[in-house]
Amino acid sequence: MPISAESAVFLACHRLTEAMLPPHRLRLLLEASGGDPEAALGQTLGLTPAQQSRLERAARAVVPTSLLDQAQTLGIQAFLTTDLDYPAELRHFDDSPAILFVRGHLPSTPGLAIVGSRRATPYGKTQAVRFAHAFAEAGFSVVSGGAAGVDTAAHRGALEAGGATVAVVACGLDYVYPAENRSLFEQIVAKGGALVSEFPIGTKPEPWRFPARNRIIAALSQATLVIESPEQSGALITARNAAEYGRDVWVVPGPVDTGRSRGGHKLVQDGASLADCPEDILEVLAVSPQRVNSILPVNLTLLLEVEENIPEPKKPLPELPPDEAVLFEQLSGTPVSLDDAAEAAALAPAQAMVAATMLEMKGLIQRQPGNQFRRS
Repeated sequence: MPISAESAVFLACHRLTEAMLPPHRLRLLLEASGGDPEAALGQTLGLTPAQQSRLERAARAVVPTSLLDQAQTLGIQAFLTTDLDYPAELRHFDDSPAILFVRGHLPSTPGLAIVGSRRATPYGKTQAVRFAHAFAEAGFSVVSGGAAGVDTAAHRGALEAGGATVAVVACGLDYVYPAENRSLFEQIVAKGGALVSEFPIGTKPEPWRFPARNRIIAALSQATLVIESPEQSGALITARNAAEYGRDVWVVPGPVDTGRSRGGHKLVQDGASLADCPEDILEVLAVSPQRVNSILPVNLTLLLEVEENIPEPKKPLPELPPDEAVLFEQLSGTPVSLDDAAEAAALAPAQAMVAATMLEMKGLIQRQPGNQFRRS
């Protein structure tokens, strides 16, 4: 059963998430504690010294009464991976959140994700509404990120069709971001949908959290549709996550002379499917809902087709953002776990995950079995 904000167990869940532990480490603590979050606060199984220190601080931290009062007022609940009500689509992935905060009701219908540019043109917004409306009418819930642009249009399209929609946000559920979507979020909850976050109450919407939450959007959905996505867009991270999870990736084509859809067009070149209309996607899902996507992650393709011993010509290293640069410095030709690299780089697990994803997309590092990475 979900854990309500009125209980001491909810407070323990909140403290556990504030420790910023890697998802699989937190699941181990909960499993070792018999699924009891209060007992998990005193566990140290498999934790590094730095992680133990963060957990100890979180266990001693005083959570402001105002935050818990707000959580109760908003009806925020916590779900553990051991709960029957935890989303089944999300449960079995190694990087799925051990604790998920939800406001509203998670739809029982299968999900389809729609993602794209925050600076969407009228064309992009129109297509988002069009596809979301059709998906909702076909009995799917529409999953997106609650952001401006394509996300907002997708949520509204689902609501207009009388369907349910899920917004996976990059902050605590007590925040409304963007602020202009306050009424939209209230409609989502009122009409049978949900706001979802892996972040504890009081977490601000910092930039690095947005790519981290994209994996949840992808995992909750049977397929991901990309609309009007330029290069280096967060929507491409969602698409990459979906491909790694074995889910279909579709792209709505856009004008070729603006650059606004260049990222999506490159996905098609890499093997994603092109969708001119909602029926393109719905017909495939009706035939084979569990069909594995033809896109392979870049690193997996290399592992299957390239001998590791074959030297490749060196390329000049591009200028990297700080998080990516410091993580890259911790990697070499020998695979190392992301946890160890993150600790050496003094990055939080979610920050390291985002940096690793971006480095992988740039072809600078390769993912290995066991969530390990090495330089390309």
